[in-house]
Amino acid sequence: MSKAKERALVILGAGGSIEYGIPATIKFTDIIEAAVMSDPWVQSQGGGAAYQTIKRRLKRYLHNPGTVHFEQIYHCAHELIYMQRPDTGAVDEFRPILVPFLKDTSKTTNGALRSLVGKITEVIYDEVVTRCATPACPLGPFEAFLSGLETTSIPRLYTTNYDSFALKAKPTLYTGYDRKGAKETVFDVDGLWSRWSDPSLFFLHGSIHMSYSHRPGAGPFADLVWFDDPTEARKSARFSGSGLRRMDGSEILRTPIVTGLDKLSRLQQRPLPYFYAALTRDVMEADVIYVVGAGLGDLHLNTLLAEARSRSRPAPLLFVDWWDGGFDPHADPDRKSIEMFHALRIHIGGSGVPPPTKAGDWLVSSDKTAAIWSGGFQHFLREASQHDAVRKALKPRGP
Repeated sequence: MSKAKERALVILGAGGSIEYGIPATIKFTDIIEAAVMSDPWVQSQGGGAAYQTIKRRLKRYLHNPGTVHFEQIYHCAHELIYMQRPDTGAVDEFRPILVPFLKDTSKTTNGALRSLVGKITEVIYDEVVTRCATPACPLGPFEAFLSGLETTSIPRLYTTNYDSFALKAKPTLYTGYDRKGAKETVFDVDGLWSRWSDPSLFFLHGSIHMSYSHRPGAGPFADLVWFDDPTEARKSARFSGSGLRRMDGSEILRTPIVTGLDKLSRLQQRPLPYFYAALTRDVMEADVIYVVGAGLGDLHLNTLLAEARSRSRPAPLLFVDWWDGGFDPHADPDRKSIEMFHALRIHIGGSGVPPPTKAGDWLVSSDKTAAIWSGGFQHFLREASQHDAVRKALKPRGP
């Protein structure tokens, strides 16, 4: 039996939001550092000194010290909290198991580190909310792309970004919350599955619209609720209650947006596990996959994409990003291109691989299952005819 519509999976990464005004990682790091160092309360808690200590040690340790960025600093600050000795009376389940083997010589305090990670979360909210209010380029082409997808397919969007550009472009997308104008809305667990064929957008790492309830007891403890007004979400961005247990006796500090280098451990918060369950199914049912602006540093996403692409007749994959001077199949491989080749099975470049063909500005793999667009997301959105041509050049998913 043929399906009325194909299923289109769209993975949105940071590169899809940069042209709308979201700062790149290094620029974001500068913004966060300035905010941390200028906040009197954070300074009084020692958070600024902790930031500088972590940054200084990373610059000495890393081979390329110019790459120290806020997610590395956040990760170090968070993990240092749980390297400190537990209270004498702590039961074994809450005694981090590596403590007797490690020594923290940073001289940072628990209060300093907590003030630092809390401030980083708040700066991310503030910056993203501000940029979303005034996008740097029009959202019309994004809306046209999504509407075009919806005409012929069921678009299912999953984003690792916190911004609301996709939702602004297509406000009718289902987010896992029944947004009906209420000040805050709890997660719609039944609707997530019953609306399987609805065009949808799920925030894998949280959103500026997601935070903790302002009404204690309104839903399950510490669930992430939805606020139509992101300034309301910002009010409860810093959680003051208990953390999420890890099996090694340590904890994860609850934050409504997932950042740092240990993202997978942070996905215990409802509704994030449901979004990943849905993605696991969507990635295997997709008839076409778009990966937009993804740095491929989130290994949990790469694992799912690798499963879908390992089939004998995989869904065609369109990789949309920007490379200065275009994507060079013969360039020395970096971490991203290695993931593209091995996890996403985009066989363009590398020894023993037949050369790609071209469909307009697209590079098409010799097996006709993948294509690369290197001109950036906005250029891709403006070139609708090239998109149509490359779709025709790619093999459809097999039975």
